[in-house]
Amino acid sequence: MSDIDLSIAGPVAHITLNRPETLNALRRQTFEELTDAIATLAADRSVRAMVLTGSGRAFCSGADLSDPMMGSHLPVEERSAACAAVLDTLMNRTIRAIRNAPFPTVAAVNGVAAGGGAGLALAADIVVAGKSGRFVQTFTPKLALVPDLGSTWHLARHLGRARALGLVLSGEVLDGERAAALGLIWKCVPDEELAAEARRIAEQLAAGPNTAQLAARRLVDAAFDNDFDQQLDLERDAQASLAATEHVQEAMLAFKEKRAARFPDR
Repeated sequence: MSDIDLSIAGPVAHITLNRPETLNALRRQTFEELTDAIATLAADRSVRAMVLTGSGRAFCSGADLSDPMMGSHLPVEERSAACAAVLDTLMNRTIRAIRNAPFPTVAAVNGVAAGGGAGLALAADIVVAGKSGRFVQTFTPKLALVPDLGSTWHLARHLGRARALGLVLSGEVLDGERAAALGLIWKCVPDEELAAEARRIAEQLAAGPNTAQLAARRLVDAAFDNDFDQQLDLERDAQASLAATEHVQEAMLAFKEKRAARFPDR
């Protein structure tokens, strides 16, 4: 039985984590299926945006601690190497696939996103939570580990050192409304509106210019590490690379003709 459901409606793909009995805990099979699904979508040039969500009452409760990928069955002296291998070849591979997808991605957080589940959600370009959405870093206070799957990158950059360390060290729950107010996610909406709002955003992105969207993603990510002059140069190079594209030509023509632009598939 599959750990995920994959569907495509027009230009928007929907991936739903489907282990509600475990609050969509992540096991080896889940990571493998997520990576394979995104590769399939990347090869389909008609797909222009993706929504990732969870089934049941949670987005994702984090890693399934009972799964053999966690290495608890191994002798203690073998666990460090096994952990590094699993992160490199399985977990981080999935996060990079989402982060570098050739289309914009939207995470719709229904209920808890704990531990690795928070990292999975935050890997998306736009994160929307329902009011029942909750982000919690369980690694350090409960497991004597550190956040992974990119969580420390997002927490530090979006929240600053004080708030990031506060959440990591205390394990305090951050609800959807506060996560939006602090800038960790894009917005929080009533639970009953979450699916429709995620779909609306994805459809809006799917109708947009893919080349510029991906260039904007790269620019925003690079801005954290560049100084002002470096960022100006990067913006210049990106703008120049886009200026002669088919998307820009269509946008200019649509503006002139006072109509909505019709951008071609990826």
